Amino acid sequence: MSRYLYISDVYCPWCYAFGRILDELLAEHPLPVRVLAGELVEEPQTIDDMVREMPSITAFFKRLADTTGRGVGQPYLDLLEPGRGTITMDSKAMSVPLAALRALAPGREREQLEALQKAFYVDGLDVLDPYVQATACSVDEESLILVSSQADIQEQAERDREEALDVLGDFVIYPTLFLEKDNGKGGTERHLLARGYTAPETVRARLEEALADKTDLAGSKKEQEAGQTGHACGPDGCCIL
Repeated sequence: MSRYLYISDVYCPWCYAFGRILDELLAEHPLPVRVLAGELVEEPQTIDDMVREMPSITAFFKRLADTTGRGVGQPYLDLLEPGRGTITMDSKAMSVPLAALRALAPGREREQLEALQKAFYVDGLDVLDPYVQATACSVDEESLILVSSQADIQEQAERDREEALDVLGDFVIYPTLFLEKDNGKGGTERHLLARGYTAPETVRARLEEALADKTDLAGSKKEQEAGQTGHACGPDGCCIL
């Protein structure tokens, strides 16, 4: 059984842009998707704080649109105006409703992630608001609040974040996409498809090679030395590479 392993973050602009490529990939090769939430925004931060630290943020989003063809919405751009970005971003807090949504609507974690990214980057909404989460993902708000408050869900969210960091290893870059396959020996082999925002033709070629068993396994020395990394920046547009 093969599946995609997608390590992403609701607040990651390159992940938001990569969503279109993943949609195309799923249309061509419809396999299950497992999503792990990352920790791009490690400490709570308002959009106003981000803008003060990175005054050229608006130019970054123009570059994002020029590079990927997927721009952010005017409601989000309005939040970049001085004093208007009171929304708080917090990746750790965001991982809890993601785990709760997965429990409420299993098998839709990819769609749930995409819906929340659109709510943030297109509609400029506070995705830590349970009403926004429930509306975007078509679940009952009270049920979502109840499930999010459960200790086992909060523990699962923490395990998800820890697993994401463990899988990424020395390359903590969002988005990262793997193909996972049964190795025929009771285990799983993992093939890297994208590390950072990666051109669709490159992702497609890597997938074809992985499906045909013509590529090295993720984590191999050869793969790490290749250093083929796409665009990967923080929510403020500050590139980490």
